[in-house]
Amino acid sequence: MCQLLTAHDIPARIVDLGITSYFGSGSPAAVQVQAQDRWAALLLLSPIETEDNDIQPSD
Repeated sequence: MCQLLTAHDIPARIVDLGITSYFGSGSPAAVQVQAQDRWAALLLLSPIETEDNDIQPSD
């Protein structure tokens, strides 16, 4: 994620959110960007929306 944002000249860093309450592997993390880059980062990292009409059946 950081590489994608950096490629678009959006400075970003990964922030560790601390220890979780269960014994899973890893710990939760978040991507932090500057306030003025927030919406651009959200658009870049959000899933691509598709219309139901755009999907063509394979039949």
